[in-house]
Amino acid sequence: MHWITLIVVSLVFFYLLLAILTDGRYFGKWLMHWVYDSIGPSIFKARSESRQWHELIERLKLRGDERILDVGTAIGDLPLTIATMPGFRGQVTGVDWSEQMIATAQKRALERSAADRVHFQVADVRGGLPFDESEFDVVLCLGLLETLPQAKKILVDFRRVLKPNGMLVLSLYRGWAALGAALSYDWYERHLSALGFRELQIAPCRRNQDVVIARL
Repeated sequence: MHWITLIVVSLVFFYLLLAILTDGRYFGKWLMHWVYDSIGPSIFKARSESRQWHELIERLKLRGDERILDVGTAIGDLPLTIATMPGFRGQVTGVDWSEQMIATAQKRALERSAADRVHFQVADVRGGLPFDESEFDVVLCLGLLETLPQAKKILVDFRRVLKPNGMLVLSLYRGWAALGAALSYDWYERHLSALGFRELQIAPCRRNQDVVIARL
């Protein structure tokens, strides 16, 4: 019977892991919310993607003094990577609806002596971003927008908080992961163009995820 128990435990672990890595797109929001807020911090801490973040940051060609917003930051891996890069002197803000995720991100910022360059706060993008107009040079949202209702409305809010020459970076799933993604490149192109974005380009990011980079 031991092998049966092992199989069941393995399947449950895979189920939970896939649910959180795909933001609940395949197994329902209720499960994703529970997993994300309870054991999500531990799962994300076990899989740092700093290498991918460094490659992405190089493609963005930042000056180093930008104000950057990361929406759906989880435990802050991306903001912390940016804030601790040599020569970076700007400010990075990470927001997430999960208090547990934000608490973990704040602790990590202190551990990495980055609390003067990175700030984390609880915020649910579905209710609007708690920031003024034209506050950020760059807004990043990876692995989140596809999972939310009223994505077009959220795009408008991203546009609102961006400075006149700002840059927006959004995830674009490919391969098997794209089967559950609601947003295609054509969708992005149509709606971003209507909001005044130009110079749209696709760049690689994660294993099953590219990014759409759009500039005002």
